[in-house]
Amino acid sequence: MWYRIIMVLLMVITIGYPHEWRWADDSMEMTFDKEAHLAGSFGLYYMFKYKGFSDWESVLYTVTLGLTKETFDALIPWEKYGKIGGDGFSKYDLYYDIAGIGAAYLIDKSWKPKGNNNGNIQYRFSNNRVSISCRLP
Repeated sequence: MWYRIIMVLLMVITIGYPHEWRWADDSMEMTFDKEAHLAGSFGLYYMFKYKGFSDWESVLYTVTLGLTKETFDALIPWEKYGKIGGDGFSKYDLYYDIAGIGAAYLIDKSWKPKGNNNGNIQYRFSNNRVSISCRLP
């Protein structure tokens, strides 16, 4: 549902906004803006994922928010509107968004949750001694 609402807003803003579309003149070089896209997408994926959304929905909503941000950057010039504006639509910002989502997804799938059900490590406690044993596979 949120995906549809955001897409309709993007279409209304793109079609109805009187300013012309601007493309950013940037590169793949890691800048503060690129770091913000990488970390922001990483965090947004985890927020959606652990608020009950599926993997697919988490990726979809995070990419949609990145596209929304870039659309605002393309249509609202920073020269006129200050901090809320941008320097144009940047495909490189989207690359960093996707890299952040990919890193979050890979970590989420490969890093097992911490728990006491690990069969390879055993703990024993007594009054004056602690014994820890590790069984190697």
